[in-house]
Amino acid sequence: MHRWNVFNRGGAASEGDSLATPLFISGEDSARHYIEPWQSTPPRGAPSGSTTVIRCALAASILTLLVIVGTVWKASPLEALGHGEASVDPAAVLQLSRAYVALSPFCEAYDALTLLALPQHAALLGWLLAAFAIVRATRAVRRMRGLGAAFARRRGWHALRHETMLVAVVLLAFIAVYVAGAIIPRPMAALTLNDRDELAVDVHSHTSVSHDGRPGFDAAANRRWHSEAGFAAAYITDHRYYEGALDGERDNPRTAGEGTVLLSGIESAAAHSRVTLLGARRAMRLDVDGRLDVGRLAGSPGVVVVLTTPAALAKIPDGLRLDAIEASDGAPRGLMFTRRWAPAIARFADERGVVAVAGSNNHGWGRTATAWTVLRIPGWRAMSPDSLDRAIRSTLLANRAAVRVVIRAAVAAPRSIDQLVGTPLLLIWNMVTRLSGAERASWLAWAWTGAALALFLSRRRLDTEPDYDVLPFVSHPPDIGTRREQNREGRTRRAAP
Repeated sequence: MHRWNVFNRGGAASEGDSLATPLFISGEDSARHYIEPWQSTPPRGAPSGSTTVIRCALAASILTLLVIVGTVWKASPLEALGHGEASVDPAAVLQLSRAYVALSPFCEAYDALTLLALPQHAALLGWLLAAFAIVRATRAVRRMRGLGAAFARRRGWHALRHETMLVAVVLLAFIAVYVAGAIIPRPMAALTLNDRDELAVDVHSHTSVSHDGRPGFDAAANRRWHSEAGFAAAYITDHRYYEGALDGERDNPRTAGEGTVLLSGIESAAAHSRVTLLGARRAMRLDVDGRLDVGRLAGSPGVVVVLTTPAALAKIPDGLRLDAIEASDGAPRGLMFTRRWAPAIARFADERGVVAVAGSNNHGWGRTATAWTVLRIPGWRAMSPDSLDRAIRSTLLANRAAVRVVIRAAVAAPRSIDQLVGTPLLLIWNMVTRLSGAERASWLAWAWTGAALALFLSRRRLDTEPDYDVLPFVSHPPDIGTRREQNREGRTRRAAP
C-alpha cells in the first residue's frame, strides 16, 4: 500500500502564504502530481465506504418495517368494479409465477407504475426533481462555506453548466426506467377464477398491424401476452385492417379450453368517440378508412359496439348505437379517463342500458394487465372458437348480470392537490399492503442481500485505499501560467536521476 504525503512546494508554509502556494503529492514511486485545490480532497477520518453501508442498512431496515406494517393492513391485489366503486372480489385470485415472486420488487414496482394515471406520473417526476435540487443545493452550500464566496462566484458559470448536465442525466434516467418497463420482458401476474364456468376476456387489443402498434407485436405475441395474463379470449381490434385478427384466428386452438382464443374485431372512430366492434368481419364493411359506417352497423345486430376510452360522455349522440362501455381502459390516457370519470361512466351505463367491460388497449408495450372482463358461460371450455365468440357477444348483449369487471388494485385517481402531491407515499403504501407472503420474503431477501453486498464491497475498497494525510486548505487556484510552470518543474524533477 502506498502512503501519500501532501505538502507545499516550498516546504511547510505559514498560514499567510499557504493560500497561494501550489500543492503536490509524492509517493514511493517518486511521481509528482498537481492537486487542484477546488477538487474534492481525499477522505478524512472515516473510511469512504462507511457512509454507503450505513445508508444501505438504513434503507433495508425501513423496507423491512414497511413490509411488516403492510402485513397488518394487508389488502387484496384484485377488486371488482361495480357502479364506479371497487370492492373485494372473493371469486378471483392473482396468480404469481415463481419468477414473478423472485423478482417481486421489480415486477411489483413496474406494475404499480403502469397502473398510475398521467398526472400521477408527473407527480413522481416532480418529486424526483425536487429531491435532486435539495441534494445539489445542500452540496453547493457546503462548498461555498469551504471555498469562500469569492471563489464560488468565479466558478458560477461552470457550476451552472455542470448542474444543467446533471439535470439532463436525471431526466434521461427517469425516461430510461419507463422505457425499460415497456420493452424488457418480465413475468406477468395472471388472473385465476374459482368458478370453472367463468372466463376472462379482453375486448380491446392491438397488433403491429395497427399504425400505433409495437413493431413485431404480431398475433402470436398478442396471444402470449393474453395467455400469461390469464385471459381465455381476446378480441384483436386493430385500426382499419383485419390482418392481425385473421392471423390470430388461423392459429386458434381446437377448443377454448386448450389455450387463449383470439377473436375478430376492429376499432373505429365515431362522433365524439371511438368504438370497438366485436365480431366485425371485413365483408361487413363497418369501418371505412377508420370511420364507423353507422348505416351498415344498423344492419349488423350481432356485432357488439363498445365505447372505448370514454371522456366527453355528454357529447356522445343519443342516436349512436352502443352495447357496452369500457369501465377500465389499460392505456395511460384511458386509465386517466376511466378512473377520473368512474362515477359518470357508471351512470352513463345505467342510463343507456349498456354493460360495463374492460379493455387492455394493449399495443405491445408493457407487461401488466390492468383489468379483465369476466363472463359466466357454462361449458365454454368445450366450445370451438366461433361458438365461444357468439356466446361472448350474446352474453354481453342479453345477460348483463353474468358480466363483471375485475381490476388490479392501484392508487386511487387524485381528486385533490394533496392526493396528487402524496402520490409517491401512496404508491409505496399500495404496494406493501398488497404483497403476498412469498413476495414479502422476496422483498426482505433483496433488501438485506443488498445491504450485505454493500458491506462486502466497502471492506474491499477500504483494504485497497491509499492512506491519506490531511490536505492543507487552499482558497483559490493558481493562474494558468503558474500552473504550467509548476507542471514543467514536476516533469523535470521526475526525469532527474
